[in-house]
Amino acid sequence: MRTRLLTLLPALALTAGLTLGAGCGGDETGIPTAYHRSTGLGSGGTGAPPASGSSSGNGATGSSSGASGSSGASGSSSSGNGGSSSGATASSGGSTGSSSGGSSSGSQPPPTTPLGLTLGQSMLDVQLLATATLEVSVAPNGYTGTVDLAAGTLPSGVTAAFDKPTLTLDGETTATATLTLTTATSAAPGTVTVDVNATAGGVTQSTAAMVTVQSVITLHIPQGVNDTGATVTNPNTTAYGPYPITIVAPQGISASNPVTVYFQNDDDVSHEIHADDQAQGFGHDPGSFGAGKMDPYVRKVNAAGTYDFYLHDQGAPLTPGRVFIQATQ
Repeated sequence: MRTRLLTLLPALALTAGLTLGAGCGGDETGIPTAYHRSTGLGSGGTGAPPASGSSSGNGATGSSSGASGSSGASGSSSSGNGGSSSGATASSGGSTGSSSGGSSSGSQPPPTTPLGLTLGQSMLDVQLLATATLEVSVAPNGYTGTVDLAAGTLPSGVTAAFDKPTLTLDGETTATATLTLTTATSAAPGTVTVDVNATAGGVTQSTAAMVTVQSVITLHIPQGVNDTGATVTNPNTTAYGPYPITIVAPQGISASNPVTVYFQNDDDVSHEIHADDQAQGFGHDPGSFGAGKMDPYVRKVNAAGTYDFYLHDQGAPLTPGRVFIQATQ
C-alpha cells in the first residue's frame, strides 16, 4: 500500500502544477503565462503575434527592437509582469531591419497608333545671317507620355533649336513646338530636306520640310554708329557683323543668279552707303535713306570677289565693312 502511494505522488504533483499554470494568467487553452511572454501575446486572448510594432501582456506595454528580413516582418517583444524579452524574426534572404516597397521605373511603352506629326508648312525660305521658324504639331492619337523632338541632318552653316524639345501628351490634346533655323553667312545656298523627328517609347516618326537657303543677306546699320569713337587710323570694322562677311556664291553666279545684298538702317539718322563696284552690282547709293528704313538701292552682286563699303555721310571709312563672296568649288 505504501509503495502504491509513493508511485502516485509524482503524478499528483504534475496535475497540481498544470492546474496552477492555467490559473495564473493563462487563457482557455491552458497555455502558461511564460509562453505569452515569449510570443508577445496579451494575457487575455490567443492568436498569432503581430508582424510589427509592440504588444502588451498583463497591461504592460512591451517595446520591439527586432530586425526583420526580406519578408518585411519585424520582431517584437513584450513585457509581462515586469519582465521583458526581445525577439527577432529572420528570413533566408533578409538582412535589413525593415522592408520597403517601391515602384520600378522603365521606358514608356510606344504609341499603339502613329502620332499625328505635322508641320506648319512644307517649304521654308531663309536668308543668310537670319532665322526662320517652323511650327511642329503632335497629335497624341490616344498616347499619353512624353515625346522628344529633334531635327535631322542639317547643311553646313545651318543650326536648329526647338523652344520645347520635349512635349507631354495627355492622349487627346495636340501639342505644339517651334523649330527655329539659324543660318550663318557661310551657309551654302540651295534647297535641302530637313527631317523633323518625334520619338516616343523608343519609336521615332519623321516628317520633312524643304528648306531653301537663299543667296540673300540683309546687313544692318546699327543705332549710334556715328558715336563709336572710330577714327581713320583706328576704324570700327565690326559695326555690321563679322569682317569680312563671307558668303558662299551660288553655282554659276551671274546677273541672273546673283548674291543679293540689302541694307537696313536701324539708326535714328539717315545714312548713305559708299561702294565702288557698280559693274559687279555693288555700287554707290544714289542718295541717303531715312532712319529705320530699308535702302531702296538693292545690290545684286554678279561675281565672286571682295567688296568694300562704308557710310558716305561720315566723310571717311570710319566704320567700314567688307563682303567677300567665295566662289563655289
